[in-house]
Amino acid sequence: MTSTTETQQRIVLAVPALVVVALPAIGAVRTASAADDPIRQSLEEAHKKFKGLKEGKNADYIPALAEVPSKLFGISLVTVDGKAYDAGDVKSLFSIQSISKVFTLALVLQESGE
Repeated sequence: MTSTTETQQRIVLAVPALVVVALPAIGAVRTASAADDPIRQSLEEAHKKFKGLKEGKNADYIPALAEVPSKLFGISLVTVDGKAYDAGDVKSLFSIQSISKVFTLALVLQESGE
């Protein structure tokens, strides 16, 4: 059986770009700020590497997604111990649509002790 912590770690790794959206439901978070932090450095390197990609397009069958400028790109990550990291366009609001199911699952697993 998978522990709650292991489940949370898997969820955080699976959807790092959107985890910050669920913070009010998860609990207190503190922003990590040390410039020499390896997690922050890795996140910034990933952002720099992928921010120029122009592949694909926004879903146009959902108006809330079609309206988001496709040039926006941000990554947010929250560790299981509550440290928050981000890079890029993380202040922009957007609709999370179906990915919200992952957060719902995480909360259900947490509440049920899985």
